[in-house]
Amino acid sequence: MSTAPTYRSVQADSPEVAALKGKTNLASVSLGSKIISYSDEFFAEASNLLKDEEAVFLPEEFTERGKWMDGWETRRHNKNYDWTIIQLGFAGVIFGLDVDTSHFTGNHAPVVSIEGANATESEVREGKAQFQEILPKVNMNPGSHHYFAYAEATAVYTHLRVNNYPDGGIARLRVYGQVVPQTVVQSSDGLVDLAFVGNGGRAVACSNQHFCSPSNLLLPGRGKTMGDGWETRRSRTPNHNDWAILKLGMPGYIDRVEFDTRHFCGNFPPLVTLHGTVSEEDVPPSDAQWTEVVGSVPLTADKQHFFEATGSKDKAFTHVKFTMYPDGGIKRIRINGRPATGN
Repeated sequence: MSTAPTYRSVQADSPEVAALKGKTNLASVSLGSKIISYSDEFFAEASNLLKDEEAVFLPEEFTERGKWMDGWETRRHNKNYDWTIIQLGFAGVIFGLDVDTSHFTGNHAPVVSIEGANATESEVREGKAQFQEILPKVNMNPGSHHYFAYAEATAVYTHLRVNNYPDGGIARLRVYGQVVPQTVVQSSDGLVDLAFVGNGGRAVACSNQHFCSPSNLLLPGRGKTMGDGWETRRSRTPNHNDWAILKLGMPGYIDRVEFDTRHFCGNFPPLVTLHGTVSEEDVPPSDAQWTEVVGSVPLTADKQHFFEATGSKDKAFTHVKFTMYPDGGIKRIRINGRPATGN
């Protein structure tokens, strides 16, 4: 059996946790993560582990089985241990974890371990997947976030098994990592959304994320509420603009783009631009040369906007910079084009 990757426990207010939160949560329901199986979920469903929202506590809320809890909670007196298997939204490497027992005080899981596998869904369901330990047994405190950072990125995993000794509750599991595409996701017209999270795209910098993160721009679908887009604070400064830099999942040539303002009705940006650059760094340097891809175009409320790239279509980019004038919110950005590799 291979040994677990080297990790250490880190404090919630540490720079390491701040860095982890800038990664992709591979176990997010917004990415398509789901529960494959579980030993027990008598009091509360294992699927709650994958919710994007922070766990809540409703003192007066009960079910026919007992106290309603916003997490995964199993019945008492297990003589062995409980477990659940999670299929990550996309395969990826892991930089760190947050095992969150918020609101579980007299009923939290006292010890947890986690295993990972790289396998197909059918292999997991048929019991053929080979799981290896990525977090050995660690003690859990009641009502707490438990952050763990790895010394280096783990191997690529598609599924995790969370072991709960002997029983009890866990509110959320965050799996901070980076998508490693197993196949390139293409759109219906044969182009590739170069910035899509499932193709390895990431938001790497922004001017402001007061209300919600630019990482949401790259998620699947069109979202559920205004809260799962990117929104900045109101600016009172003349000639202000807000921007987000997206690292494409693969270098590529941009043909057309989509800017979606779904749910943003009184706070969409009235004018936006898109530029591209080439950089070997995650975040391009301050003196990077940016090439116009889409010039100043107006947006309207709650609508998908489609634009042809007006800049050079024969130049491959590694990053794009989306700029809003002066500020506001947007739900999704799609950067449709052709991967540079093989062209």
